[in-house]
Amino acid sequence: MQQTDQREIIVSIRTSYDFKADEGRAVRVVEFHGRRTTVIDTFKKSTPKRMILLEMIRAVQSFKEPFHIIFNVECNFGFKYLNDERKWENRDLGDTFNELIQAGGHTIELRDCSFYEGGKDLQKWLLNILKKAN
Repeated sequence: MQQTDQREIIVSIRTSYDFKADEGRAVRVVEFHGRRTTVIDTFKKSTPKRMILLEMIRAVQSFKEPFHIIFNVECNFGFKYLNDERKWENRDLGDTFNELIQAGGHTIELRDCSFYEGGKDLQKWLLNILKKAN
C-alpha cells in the first residue's frame, strides 16, 4: 500500500533474448513527474526473468529517496516468490531486491503487463525502443 508521503515513480521494463547467441538486451524506462529516462542494457549468459530482476534492482539502486514504485514488466516472472522464503531459481536476486526496497523505505506495486488494459501496448512501445536501439 502506498504511503501518503511517498511520491510515485513508474519503472517499465522489457527484455529481448537471443538464446542462440546467449545474449539479451533490456530497456528500462523510468517515469517521474512526466519526464522519462531510458536505459538500455546488454546481458550475456542470462535469462529473461533474471534480466527483469536485474533491471528492477538497477532502478531501485538509482533512487535517492523513498518512492512508491510501480513496476510494469512483460510477464509474471514470479512475483509471489519475492515474499516467499522457499528456494527458487532467482532467489539471490529476489533477496537483493527485497533488501534494497526495505533499506530505501520504498513500497512497490508489481504489474504484469499481459493482464491489464494498456499493458500490451506499453510492452510493444518498449520493444520498439529496443529494436530502434540496434
